[in-house]
Amino acid sequence: MKRIFGILLITLFSVSCDSNPFKEESIDGFSLDAFVDFSIVNSKNEDLLNPNNPDSYDRSKIKILFLLDGKLVPQYKGNLDYPNFFTIYQNSDRYVIRVFLNYDEGEKFPETYIQWNENEKDIVKVEYSRTKNSISKKNVWFNDQAITSPTYFTITK
Repeated sequence: MKRIFGILLITLFSVSCDSNPFKEESIDGFSLDAFVDFSIVNSKNEDLLNPNNPDSYDRSKIKILFLLDGKLVPQYKGNLDYPNFFTIYQNSDRYVIRVFLNYDEGEKFPETYIQWNENEKDIVKVEYSRTKNSISKKNVWFNDQAITSPTYFTITK
């Protein structure tokens, strides 16, 4: 009887042991890369985001709109750090706007519209690479012109 119990105990321990104690575990979390940073200058290379420039864009008039189901939808979420879906900050010698982009999975190329004022509007179109744990920019177009460096670019108006 002791022998049978001993064999059962050894079998149970050997089956329950993991043969690879250093096995990789899955990483939980999510990475979202759905923004663009850019500067805007005029033909004289003057910064159009610099509030000290009299010709700069008025921050209070800038609106971000997403194209969703064929309709332009203004974006505002009061609980976010940047509720208007953009922020403007100074980076060395230029001001930069960061626009948080449409990443709706129902669209092959989600579009984000930047309405600078009543008369000016630009479009950012993005193709995303999507996995279970991430959404990242694959290709970016600004007014239908491909952007080769979607991390940071400068627009001349």
